[in-house]
Amino acid sequence: MHARADAIRHLRVARAYRNLLSDNGFREAELKVHTMVFTEASTLPLLAGHAAAACNTAAISDEKAEAWIGEQARRAAEGRLMLAVPMFLAAATRW
Repeated sequence: MHARADAIRHLRVARAYRNLLSDNGFREAELKVHTMVFTEASTLPLLAGHAAAACNTAAISDEKAEAWIGEQARRAAEGRLMLAVPMFLAAATRW
């Protein structure tokens, strides 16, 4: 996961949303975090993307990535896969 995070240009920008809005003339800035939880095999391509990013940054080998993806596929087949993705939503008014 760290390798995937390292591939994001402005990794911590979501944490700064509220202050960025307030600092630029917006009022009543609010930030909400919604965590989506996925348990279906349809999320395997997303997980494979994380593994590919880790390979691209040399954080893990191709073999380790393939083994990890295989483990996630087995978890999905057994109904034991869980992926949590936080989504940040910022809103404000400007008068």
